[in-house]
Amino acid sequence: MARFHTSTGAFVGITKLPNVFRSGFQAANRRLFGVIPRLPWIPFAAQRAISKVLTKNFSVWEIGAGFSTLWLAERVNHVVSIEASREWFDRLQTIISHESISNIDLRFEWQAEKMASFSELPDMSIDLLFIDGGPRGACLANGFAKVRPGGYLYLDNWDSKHFWEDQVDFPTKYASKLTSCVSLVDFVPGQVGVYEGLLLQKASSHHID
Repeated sequence: MARFHTSTGAFVGITKLPNVFRSGFQAANRRLFGVIPRLPWIPFAAQRAISKVLTKNFSVWEIGAGFSTLWLAERVNHVVSIEASREWFDRLQTIISHESISNIDLRFEWQAEKMASFSELPDMSIDLLFIDGGPRGACLANGFAKVRPGGYLYLDNWDSKHFWEDQVDFPTKYASKLTSCVSLVDFVPGQVGVYEGLLLQKASSHHID
């Protein structure tokens, strides 16, 4: 698809077109000077939407670590982040140690079944499940019960349906268990392209069947 559309053909929208310059500038800095924006590599619209719902008492479970991990840690109480790339794990661990960041539990795990296991978590115990890596479909299926009523799930690269395997109909299938489902299409930091993220809010307990 053109650079103004997602892989599934969704247009970024007229009001977001100026973000191509921001994205392009960051991409040029990255390629020419190795300067990587310390932002989540998710649509700009998703950054804004997530930042509005985060509070300092949030507990976050993240699949797929990155600069999103650092960004989240600045805004919430605690982040557990699972990363399958040893290079990214080591890079982030160095930053965390150098900056004495105490509210990130960064874990290296490359086995899909372990990345998608939430067995250590009680049901309804986290405020945000942030999925941007690993076996995404399995993480969504297994992790939904771990999000508290009224909590949130962020699903990055929702337009890449092959990432989500048999969970592409999740928003429809679980509509009665959701308060909202918002598609967030925009450019992303550090590379020129349009992608889609999905922000779900789990229904309050008295609305869940």
